[in-house]
Amino acid sequence: MAPTDEEFAHFFNKWDRHVRRYLIWLEGDLGLIDDAAQETMIAAHRYWTRVSTLENQKAWLFRIAGQRLSQARHTRQKLGLITDPCELPDHLIERDAIAQRVDQIAILEAVRKLPTQQATAMALQLQFDHPLSEIAEIMEISTGSVKTHLHHARATLATLLADVDGGA
Repeated sequence: MAPTDEEFAHFFNKWDRHVRRYLIWLEGDLGLIDDAAQETMIAAHRYWTRVSTLENQKAWLFRIAGQRLSQARHTRQKLGLITDPCELPDHLIERDAIAQRVDQIAILEAVRKLPTQQATAMALQLQFDHPLSEIAEIMEISTGSVKTHLHHARATLATLLADVDGGA
């Protein structure tokens, strides 16, 4: 069953900004963020019969967004268009309140330097304050694994951010 225009417009308006905010934690290149977010919504439209009946649409969307971001990065790499994933575009700073302060930008850039699983868990906790069980569902791993990823991420972030602050 294809979504009606109204159904999908409601779904898109509800979730697109959340997907983009999640992706901002994982990627600094606005082009890649846009590509991944658009591909995520295209997938939601394509698989609407399944998506519309899911109990946790957010978990599905964030999982697919991460996959689409990975695919977009891979495509760029194959084409030789690699960009610095820690570079935050100036126009993004103006648009998004999350990047208004220098310390928030430092945290954002530090999270992007983490291994993928750690960055994903940390982004879901910092941006959306998801409980561990929901992060586990989104990432399709156990709650214990989420705790481990968050523990390692915090330790790495403490080191990275101490380096930024000159050891403070």
